[in-house]
Amino acid sequence: MTLEKATPSSSCDITNVNLLWLRKARGVAPLGRYAAQADGSLLASVPDDLEPRTFHIARFDTGGRSQILHSYTVETLRKTEIAVSGAAFVGATDDDFYLFQGGRKGRFLQDRRASYTDIALAEEGQRFTAALCDLLLSGNTIAFGDINGRLLWTKDIAFPVARVAIDREARHIAVAGETGDLLLLDSARNTIWAHRQETPLSAVATIGPARTVFAGGGGVGAVDERGTLLWFTEVPGELIEVAVDAAGHTTAVLVRLDTMAGRLVFLSADGLPTWDIDFEDARPTGLSLSPDGTRAAVTLRDGSISVYVLEYGERLAGAGAEQVLAEAESALAAGHSRQAVDLLRARLSAIPSDVAACEALAGALAAWRERAIHAAVNAEAVGDFAAADTHLGEILAVVPLDANIVSRRADLRARWGAAARAAGKAALTASDGAKAEACFLESIEVDPLDNEAREELAHARSAASAGALARGKERMAAGDFTGTIAALTEAQTRGTPGPEVAALLKQARVRESLALGNDLYQNRQYAAALFQFKKVLRLDPGNVEALQKVNYAQNFLQDTQLNDRFTRLE
Repeated sequence: MTLEKATPSSSCDITNVNLLWLRKARGVAPLGRYAAQADGSLLASVPDDLEPRTFHIARFDTGGRSQILHSYTVETLRKTEIAVSGAAFVGATDDDFYLFQGGRKGRFLQDRRASYTDIALAEEGQRFTAALCDLLLSGNTIAFGDINGRLLWTKDIAFPVARVAIDREARHIAVAGETGDLLLLDSARNTIWAHRQETPLSAVATIGPARTVFAGGGGVGAVDERGTLLWFTEVPGELIEVAVDAAGHTTAVLVRLDTMAGRLVFLSADGLPTWDIDFEDARPTGLSLSPDGTRAAVTLRDGSISVYVLEYGERLAGAGAEQVLAEAESALAAGHSRQAVDLLRARLSAIPSDVAACEALAGALAAWRERAIHAAVNAEAVGDFAAADTHLGEILAVVPLDANIVSRRADLRARWGAAARAAGKAALTASDGAKAEACFLESIEVDPLDNEAREELAHARSAASAGALARGKERMAAGDFTGTIAALTEAQTRGTPGPEVAALLKQARVRESLALGNDLYQNRQYAAALFQFKKVLRLDPGNVEALQKVNYAQNFLQDTQLNDRFTRLE
C-alpha cells in the first residue's frame, strides 16, 4: 500500500493526512519556505552534535534518512532559506545577512549597517529579497539581489515591513506590513497591486499575480491578480507562517496556541478549512508545502521534524450530509455567514441532489443577507458609503439576481453620489478646490454617467486653475521663480492651456536660470554658471544678459585652465 497521491485539481479537497516520518535534531533551524521538495525529500539546517557554531545542510529522503550536503560555520542564524539543489542557501541574524555558495560564505551589503526584518530565497536559489531598515528603525527598504552578493535594486517602503515572500521563479515579491498594507512587486521593482487590511500582518506567501496569501487580523486571506480580497477565514491563535502550493490550490497556516501548543491548519482554494493537526508538546517554528501540495513539513521547538502526506479527493462528496450541515451551522453560529454559504455551495456542486444542503443554503443566504444589510445601514449612518457598498456587493457576487439587494445597492449609490456632490459644492464655496475635485471624482466613480458631477468637476478644476494662475503671477512679482513654475504647472495640469500660461512659464524658467547662473558666477563656479546661461539661451536665444555672461564665464574658464597648466609645469 502506498501513500502517494496525484497533484490536487481545483475540484479536490484534502480527504486524509498521514504522518510520513518524524525525526528529532535538537537545535534544527525553522524550515525554509521551499524546503519540502516535489520528489518528497526535505532540506533542513541541523547543528553539529560536537562542534559549536557548526551546522549542516541535510537532505532527508522519503523515508526520513538524512544525507549531509554541506557544512558551514556561523553564528546562530534567526532564519535559513535553502535552494532546491541544496548547493546555495542564505541566512540572517538581526543585523547580518549571509550568503553561502560553493563552500564560500559572504555577507550581503557589507558596507551598510542595517537591521534585517525578513529574508526570502527563491526555489532555484539564485535570487532573493530582504526587508531591512536603518538602525533607528525609521526607514524601511526592500532589497533584491543574487546569490553572488550583487545588489540588483532597492525600493523604499512607506510602512514598517513585517514579512516578505518571493515566488518560486523569483519573478514577484510580496511585502506585508505591520500596518496591514500588502504589496506585490515584480522583479523590475514595479508595483503590481496594493491591498490593505485593517490589522497588522504576520506572514505572507505568493505564487505571483494569480494568488497571494497572508495571515493577520485573526485569520488567513487570499488576494487575486487585481489586489482584490478573494476570501478571509478566521483562524484562532498566533499566526506565524503561511505556505501555498505552486498552483495556489492548498494553503497551510501554522498557529501557536499557547506556550506549549500549536496547530497546522489546511485551507482549500476557496478558503474553507479542510484539515488540522495539533501539536500538544512543543511550539511550531517552521512550515513548508511541496509544489504539488502533497507534502507538508513542520519543525517544532523541541527539534522535531515532521513530514505529512496529503491525500486529495471529493471531500464534500464523500462526507455525510450531517457532517456538512454541522460544519455550516457551526460557521453560522460563529457569525461566518460567507463561510457557511461557500461550504454549502461546494456541497451542492459535488452532490446536486442534496435537498437538505439546498434548504440550509437558503437559510445561510438569508442570514448573510440580514447581516450585510445591517452592516451596510450602520456604515452609511457614519458616512462610510464605500463600506456599505462593499457589504452589499459581496452578496451580489454570489447571488447577482437578488432583487432586494440590487435595489438597495442602487438606492445606496444614488445617496452616495448625492452626498459626494453636496460635499464638493460646499468645498467649492469654501474655496477648497482640491477637496471639491476629490468629491466630484468620487461621485463620478459611483456613477460614471453622472453628468452633473462632471459639470461641477469642470467648475472646480477651472476655479483651482484660476487660483493657481493668480498665485503664479504673485510669486513671479515677488521673485520666487521656483514657486511660480510650480503654480503655473498646476494651472496647466488643471486645464488652463493657452499662450498666456506658456509665456509666463517660459519667462519664469528664464529668470530662474539667469538668477541661479548669476549666483554661481559670483561664487566663481564658472562651469556651473555657464550651464545655466546656456540653458537661458535655449529658452530665449536673444537674451542679452545671458549672451554677455556666457562670454565672461568662458573667458574665466580658459584663464583657470591656463593657470592650472602652468602650475602643473612648475
